[in-house]
Amino acid sequence: MTPRLVSKTVCWVTCVALLSTATAAQENTPSPPSEIRQGGYVEKVDPSADYRDRVRRVPPREPADSLASFHLPPGFRIEQVAAEPLLADPVDLAFDENGRLFVAEMIPYAEGGTSQFGSPEGRVSMLEDTDGDGRFDRSQVFADKLVWPTGLACFDGGLFVVAAPDLWYFKDTDGDGRADVRELVVTGFETSNPNALPNSLRWGLDNRLHGMTSTAGGLLRAVRWERQHGAVAEPVQSRGRDFSLEPRTGQLRLESGGGQFGMAFDAWGRKFQSSNSNPCDMVMYEDRYIARNPFLAAPASRINIWKSGAAVYRTSPPEPWREVRIEMRVAGAFSGPVEGGGKSTGYFTGACGLMVYLGDAWPDEFVGNGFVCEGSGNLCVRMRLEPDSVGFAAHRTEVGHDFLTSDEIWFRPIQFTNGPDGNLYLADMYRELYEHPDAVPPSVKKHLDLTAGKDRGRIYRIVREGFHQPPPAKLGERTTQQLIDLLAHPNFWHRNTASRLLYQRQDRQAVPRLVEMAAESQSPLGRMHAMAVLDGLNALTPETLLAGLNDDHPRVREHAVRLSERIQQEAPAVRARLCALVADPDLRVRYQLAFTLGELPGMPATDALAEIARRDAADPWLRMAVLSSCTARAGPLFSMLAKDGDWRASDAGRVLLGQLAEQAGWQNLDDQIADVLSTLELFGPTETSLSKTVVAGLTKGMAGAKNPLLARLSADGGSRAGTLLAEMLAQSRTIAGDEDQPEAVRVQAVRSLATAPFQVAHDVLPDLLSASQPASVQIAAVQTLGRFQEPEVADLIVRAWPGFSPSVRGEAAEALFARPERIRALLTAIEDRVIQPNQLDPARVAFLLNHPDVAIRTTAESLLGGVKLARRDDAVAAYRDALELTGDRLRGKAVFKRDCSACHRLEDVGFDLGLPLLAIRTRGREGILIHVLDPNREVNPAYANYIAVTADGRSVTGMIASETATSITLSRGEGQTETVLRTNIDEMINTGLSLMAEGLEKQLSKQDVADVIEYLMTVEP
Repeated sequence: MTPRLVSKTVCWVTCVALLSTATAAQENTPSPPSEIRQGGYVEKVDPSADYRDRVRRVPPREPADSLASFHLPPGFRIEQVAAEPLLADPVDLAFDENGRLFVAEMIPYAEGGTSQFGSPEGRVSMLEDTDGDGRFDRSQVFADKLVWPTGLACFDGGLFVVAAPDLWYFKDTDGDGRADVRELVVTGFETSNPNALPNSLRWGLDNRLHGMTSTAGGLLRAVRWERQHGAVAEPVQSRGRDFSLEPRTGQLRLESGGGQFGMAFDAWGRKFQSSNSNPCDMVMYEDRYIARNPFLAAPASRINIWKSGAAVYRTSPPEPWREVRIEMRVAGAFSGPVEGGGKSTGYFTGACGLMVYLGDAWPDEFVGNGFVCEGSGNLCVRMRLEPDSVGFAAHRTEVGHDFLTSDEIWFRPIQFTNGPDGNLYLADMYRELYEHPDAVPPSVKKHLDLTAGKDRGRIYRIVREGFHQPPPAKLGERTTQQLIDLLAHPNFWHRNTASRLLYQRQDRQAVPRLVEMAAESQSPLGRMHAMAVLDGLNALTPETLLAGLNDDHPRVREHAVRLSERIQQEAPAVRARLCALVADPDLRVRYQLAFTLGELPGMPATDALAEIARRDAADPWLRMAVLSSCTARAGPLFSMLAKDGDWRASDAGRVLLGQLAEQAGWQNLDDQIADVLSTLELFGPTETSLSKTVVAGLTKGMAGAKNPLLARLSADGGSRAGTLLAEMLAQSRTIAGDEDQPEAVRVQAVRSLATAPFQVAHDVLPDLLSASQPASVQIAAVQTLGRFQEPEVADLIVRAWPGFSPSVRGEAAEALFARPERIRALLTAIEDRVIQPNQLDPARVAFLLNHPDVAIRTTAESLLGGVKLARRDDAVAAYRDALELTGDRLRGKAVFKRDCSACHRLEDVGFDLGLPLLAIRTRGREGILIHVLDPNREVNPAYANYIAVTADGRSVTGMIASETATSITLSRGEGQTETVLRTNIDEMINTGLSLMAEGLEKQLSKQDVADVIEYLMTVEP
């Protein structure tokens, strides 16, 4: 994240703050007594309804009685290893090196019944098994006075604990079982949502502590690092990513990820996460590789790999309150999603606690399987992870039932961990209410006890039949040599704990034995861990790495490639071997190599990248890895690849050459651009299409970098590129205006004019703004004009405004609000009655009325001060009569196409921004009315509208579709997306408003509303 992202443009902050204040004032206006607002939810109260008898309370069971409620596959049993009063509300587990179990207890989870933080009753307890029978019989509060502790990791005799907004380090130095050291390590995690807190601290193969920031993120400060270095660390925005920590120094680093709750590494260090309805995502690359190329707009790092649908198979009865809530939502009496087609249960809604089983106490077929909790359904799901290109695909293993279920609704599994005995351990919060308190209707909630279970909690382990308790593992008492031997242990807990202890001890006497193990261990995992520990001791040598790079096992080779990055500069033999690995038969080795070669200087590494590209360019992940490594070598790489005639004629070759040319343009280095231009001269007359792809990529990059050479290139008709560019622009001008051409072809031609000189675009684009043109062509013309900085842009758009449909006006407003000088032209147009005030959405009007520029604000007040921004409650009330009208489905479909399809897609009409409508009929007619007229009543954070302010003063708005180390992609209506490189962003602002604009009633009659409701109620899922 660049420093410019930390609020450089003060006027925008002020303006949005004022807008937020105005919105808050509107929201704080007393609602009609028939409605209760609760967080982001609204209940329409029915005075005659009394849910007391329906919301019957289900009593808890005593710990011993709960065991009879479980169902497991044959050959397994579940054992209770701890229960109240030893602990309460466990949400994470961590075994230390001596087998003591530390438990994060989120006791005040639902306290207060709101999303606000509760009292500091959260704590961490230390459990001990004093008689070695596998069950914990002693409990000691290790650290207390925490609000919501959600993640633990042992280190150096102490414990890292994440409890938002902070990450702490606790340690007991006097032996009384309670922490007397309480050190703040990191601060800044978001605390706005109790279901989006940092969690899942894990020790990684890179000798770093990894954790999830969850979906809320936060602006993080490395406090320990600051204290040790006597300097102030630049805070980093972690939204959409995870984090890692060097545990001794506190050095903080952002990592790829961004899941919600539950992170696991497999035996080879590959990373998986879980999030609500996504039981298994995979993280496809490391953030640091993308961060080094600021001009690469990479795809999202975390992808959903779950392939088995949303169904789960609970054996417990639905909670009574949950059945009442779904009925209320279907009837429109309580806001919120209607999932599962209107069913209260039977689908993933709270997937969490993902763990890969890596123990040695179960049959081999289970090793490497994923396990995920579904606390809302009182069950756990097992999945197999199967290779899929460089990633994996996750498939459920059980058919028609799940691995572990309970008949008891109080069973709330939330987190797994691998144990010292080779079994899988499971934390059970054991609460009556597991839901976010705000998501329970107030009329129902008053009959519930939100804190029921805050004094209860259980920990289970799942064992195979015939399992016998092994002697306690006391790794803290082992010698360094004994710990080294454990790096090849078949149980992950032993390998991982031994690795951590060796890193903590920093014992140089371990080096000779580790070197021997890295080369000679019979276990590939042992060889890999030995190399990782040597890296943590700063003792990796070229000889050890060369052995790893030549290892028989592909995962050892892959890990050796990654580890080689730190020492290759001083090791020519390692660099040579890395370059030779382009012929490795394993795809993941080549994938890692494509990233690592970006760390190597010189032409041999460029040659190696070219060889990987020739072999693997058809795989989009391999292409992305090559592009991440092309900084300062995009031109030579392009030249090497383009000289292979057969390869450049392939579809994959065409795509990658265009991308490399664009990178050369973005990097703005004369020698790189010259390489592309000189190579282009070699293309034959039959390769015009490929040549134009290359020129289009190059000019797009040069335009983004504002390279003045682009103008010279456009004027140079003597060079191959200049000639092609002139031909392309001439062709684009012709196609753009040719109404006989397919609409999509015309749109692409219009967009290509963004790289033309303004005069060229000016000659053709104004005609394409005409009302006689298709909306998609008008939108493309508006967007293309909006990319130019010339003052005429605003006049051209304003002049064409009367002919714009509502969907085109949205993009026209985006262009006019993008720059302050255009806002002045907009206000002049309003004064001249070219633009009517009611053609602007209420958020835009409020923006102008509170603008920090005094002149703009004063003018806006005089022109728009009389515009009434109706309260949403009033708008809904005014249109409630529409519910009594007879709707027409066909007319409603036409209304949907005209006014709703910009953001929604139904029956192959419209654009899907992830705002689902297929199940909206389950909300009932009134629920649809509220959704249409009051979109900000309940704003899902995933659909919030953001503003990105660029370095040149332009603003871009939309929903965040994806976020990486180098770019943010924003989506808007009509399927429009824009990716903005972080290096060009001054500021990111969350407006807190829905992507769907308010004020739709201004263009809908009551009959229109009745018709569209009829259509939405009759669309088949």
